[in-house]
Amino acid sequence: MNMQLFALCPLPFGANTNTNTKYSKTTTTTTSFYQSNSIPTRVYSHRHPSVVLLENCTSKKELYQILPFIIKNGFYNEHLFQTKVISLFCKFGSNSEAARVFEHVELKLDVLYHIMLKGYAKNSSLGDALCFFLRMMCDEVRLVVGDYACLLQLCGENLDLKKGREIHGLIITNGFESNLFVMTAVMSLYAKCRQIDNAYKMFERMQHKDLVSWTTLVAGYAQNGHAKRALQLVLQMQEAGQKPDSVTLVSILPAVADMKALRIGRSIHGYAFRSGFESLVNVTNALLDMYFKCGSARIARLVFKGMRSKTVVSWNTMIDGCAQNGESEEAFATFLKMLDEGEVPTRVTMMGVLLACANLGDLERGWFVHKLLDKLKLDSNVSVMNSLISMYSKCKRVDIAASIFDNLKEKTNATRNAMILRYAQNGCVKEALNLFCIMQSQGIKLDCFTLVGVITALADFSVNRHAKWIHGLAIRTCMDKNVFVSTAL
Repeated sequence: MNMQLFALCPLPFGANTNTNTKYSKTTTTTTSFYQSNSIPTRVYSHRHPSVVLLENCTSKKELYQILPFIIKNGFYNEHLFQTKVISLFCKFGSNSEAARVFEHVELKLDVLYHIMLKGYAKNSSLGDALCFFLRMMCDEVRLVVGDYACLLQLCGENLDLKKGREIHGLIITNGFESNLFVMTAVMSLYAKCRQIDNAYKMFERMQHKDLVSWTTLVAGYAQNGHAKRALQLVLQMQEAGQKPDSVTLVSILPAVADMKALRIGRSIHGYAFRSGFESLVNVTNALLDMYFKCGSARIARLVFKGMRSKTVVSWNTMIDGCAQNGESEEAFATFLKMLDEGEVPTRVTMMGVLLACANLGDLERGWFVHKLLDKLKLDSNVSVMNSLISMYSKCKRVDIAASIFDNLKEKTNATRNAMILRYAQNGCVKEALNLFCIMQSQGIKLDCFTLVGVITALADFSVNRHAKWIHGLAIRTCMDKNVFVSTAL
């Protein structure tokens, strides 16, 4: 397969606050005039400096500075300015301000509704977006494919299959089922909600398939654990005359990493180089991750060294990749270099470097990272704290790990399981069993990793009746066939 694969504010907008009146479909210009020279405002204002200011506005603070200028010049009733101001508030994540401007517009064009819906989809909850969508239908706004697409994307992000299906039904009812753009969004929804068979059915029904629809399907299969099928689809895509682009490569490389198919990965790397995609940082990041997961740390380091620009994702991939591949000294050195270059670490960075410290058993470096965690205010993240507990336990300071665990406000099952295992690995059998009993008394559901931790602790006792007891518990909870539990037993 690999040889074929890539051979190739409250503001006074509008004097009338009646929000039920929609802009007439036949109205295309305003009737206001610029009083000083009797030039129609719409003609004049399009050449006014305030238009240029709005076009170059980069923050909400700047927008608030421009608004008095617009009001002073009498442009606040103009559709051009109303549209741009609402759009900018949505862009800067200020839906409430956008809504206040929107509600004061007396004569609303459909485009204002479309902008507001996109703003809700981007900055608010699915419920808020759907409420505004219902208002659009009540106000008899003519819906466009972009409205459905942004709602489908939001449903996919929230894994809300039920609402997504309802929107799909509306798409069919309103005659958009043949539209390539919106049906690609439907396909993406099903893929994100782990309904990959339904996603494929949508793809099959498309009369015309473009590169975006092919890539969406490839990404769907890759993200749902069907790596081999994703690679097959890339071949079919090329046979259908579609040439993979950078997005296709970023979608397929995780599948290659899952299969640990280094030869195919190198083939894709060659294709990226020939096509000029290697200079794109998202492609290089995907290649970096693929090489590490395929166990080729040497090539990964060369890729990282050759990157013209690096993002925080690049640094995180390098740090975690080195730590996972047994090159913890290299991981920590990369972390220090990242700090020297002024890149701000994220929770992913800290988890990677804590793994490196744990592998090295270096308590001094672990202390340094812990202090940095407090400084960056990342000490409230559960995943980071789990990594910190693991680091102290592997550095033989289970007392500090226990103190961190006890002070955690939110404890997940993963945190409790990790603590039980760390107690067991450090010979603290009594503490491990005590935590296990607390979990049972609180009615917390046990999983296979809980049992693995307890079994590891009881193994130190070498008491047959204890072994039989935990074996019986595994049978009663139907976890005795689990590969991790059965191996520990």
